[in-house]
Amino acid sequence: MPVKDTVQRLSRESQAKVRELVAAKRAGTPLIEYNSTFIPEELIRAAGANTYFMCRGGEPEPTDAVLDYMLRFMNPLSRSMAGYMELGLDPITPAADFVTIAETDCHVGRISELMEFKGVKVCKVGVPADWEKPVAFEYYCDSLRALIRRVEETTGKSVDMDAARANVAVSNRINTAFRRLDALRREEQCAIGFEDYMKLQHLSFSLGEPEKFACELESLCTELEAGGERPFAADAPRVLMAGRVVAIGDYTVPRLLDGYGCAVTADMFDEGVRVTEKDVDTEGDLLVNFARNRYLDTLPIDLFQPAWKTRFQRMKELIAAGRCDGVIWYQLAFDEIYDMEYSCVAKWLGEMGVPLLKLETSYSYSREEMGPLNTRIESFVQYLKEGK
Repeated sequence: MPVKDTVQRLSRESQAKVRELVAAKRAGTPLIEYNSTFIPEELIRAAGANTYFMCRGGEPEPTDAVLDYMLRFMNPLSRSMAGYMELGLDPITPAADFVTIAETDCHVGRISELMEFKGVKVCKVGVPADWEKPVAFEYYCDSLRALIRRVEETTGKSVDMDAARANVAVSNRINTAFRRLDALRREEQCAIGFEDYMKLQHLSFSLGEPEKFACELESLCTELEAGGERPFAADAPRVLMAGRVVAIGDYTVPRLLDGYGCAVTADMFDEGVRVTEKDVDTEGDLLVNFARNRYLDTLPIDLFQPAWKTRFQRMKELIAAGRCDGVIWYQLAFDEIYDMEYSCVAKWLGEMGVPLLKLETSYSYSREEMGPLNTRIESFVQYLKEGK
């Protein structure tokens, strides 16, 4: 199948890119790591630095590696940010000139402080939760301006605005292609498995060659739009997957859903995926345009308050667009704000009569835990099949 072939090939190239970035840093090209789509990596690259996206998870050992310094009650993705480095499994963070971190909650904030304690240079970008207040947006913009000044000091170059606009234009191309792919997921027969879909989302960041990725994804969409074999039956159960994040490497649940013949035809995640609702305007003040796109002109993240009713309205729209039979809520352990939102989502979906399955992960997929996980997913999928 063209999808799996493309994903496997690009994954190999992405792994090679890590070595290339470290080698380029040794040769004198600055390297800046970032953890969030709230960070304008297109502008960073336009100032002469290479960038790398920090969103790796799915393994229990890195989460445990920080327990000598940190409370257990941080979500596993945040703990992994420092855990891979602590275990010597992260070649990027120790080599980076600095890591820029969007400070969205206490989990990320505490781990960024641990990274500083361990000697990592960190540049924090404030992302206020009071998203509806003008002063909050200005604060976010000011944080981005401070970041760009830090980048320019590091590279010794100013942001080349023509290059920045070209970078943003390529990102807009990638977003357009993902909108095409989303339309293909919502067809009578979903065109792509959820594991491959999430890997493509992650590769859009980690491949390191945005123009090449745009061409690859556009070509893949064209092939899929032309028809051909589909991975799911026409009567396959269809679900919306929602939560904070499916991290790079955390593919166990997506793989199980695909294996049980469950089509994920829509998703609603706050991290680890591209912001595709609207493109960034390339005319005018590019930094402000980027900030508006990430902070105001898109679905507010769970941590923005009060946003749960707005988010549930989007969930209902996605359920309708994907013709979803049910919802799977995928939550990181100890992520208390998402746990509170889940209570509201469960109540509101219950009133609509929409089946809901909550899955919580600490990135521990031992043999003892895989049995119950398989059973819960298989039972939910079978329940949806019987209800169709």
